[in-house]
Amino acid sequence: MVKNMLSVDLKGKIALITGGAKGIGYAISKGFVASGASVAVNYLSSEKNAKELVEQFQANGIQAVAIKADITVPENVEHMFDQIEKKLGTTVDILINNAGTQIALSSVEEMPIDVWNKSLALNLTSAMICAKCAIPGMKGKGWGRIINISSISARSGGGPGGTSYASAKGGMSTFTKGLAKELGHYGITVNAVAPGVILTDIHKKFSTPESLEKLKIQTALGRLGQPEDIAGAVLFLASDSASYITGETISINGGLRMD
Repeated sequence: MVKNMLSVDLKGKIALITGGAKGIGYAISKGFVASGASVAVNYLSSEKNAKELVEQFQANGIQAVAIKADITVPENVEHMFDQIEKKLGTTVDILINNAGTQIALSSVEEMPIDVWNKSLALNLTSAMICAKCAIPGMKGKGWGRIINISSISARSGGGPGGTSYASAKGGMSTFTKGLAKELGHYGITVNAVAPGVILTDIHKKFSTPESLEKLKIQTALGRLGQPEDIAGAVLFLASDSASYITGETISINGGLRMD
């Protein structure tokens, strides 16, 4: 059992976690396994992490598979879903659109158009592509959960040079609402969580110890977040206890923003 993780019963469900081998995705993958689900761990560059994680799950008798796919490419995503059904025996019940990152820091004035396009492709369009592939199977079962990982930057506009990422995450929150309206009649809920400052590898690249300390002081709980803080909320939204929640974005930032 993942330390401090919410305990829910997801036995018999198959969960796909994009970017599921590192950071928040890693914690979500472990949380779903602890709750009895079978998991498909998607990765692109983190092959070693993904395969080691899945081997650990399999050694404990859990159905799990690691699948490499560039989720910005529709054909790759379609192949990934085919492989999940083939290897795990049925279609995806729970889709976690977690993969995403800051592509580069740049002002809009100086931003190369490919940075903007890559940011939207990875942080927003990929969620649509994955949802498009997941929906038919969920409709067929009359049950499904789609949970999107947004960001505090969707509300704040992001830090200096982070407009492309913040814009994509703002789109993710709106996408969540629109898709929830489309799918509610089929027993499928669509929600998002918006993490604040979570201590993952992204901050090694884009933050300084000084900036993180400043954010920590500004946070009501007096600490920065851990990946497990996000995974617990995702597990709740995947559970039957959250069956009447849809179209929502839950902020998880320790009180850094309360507006």
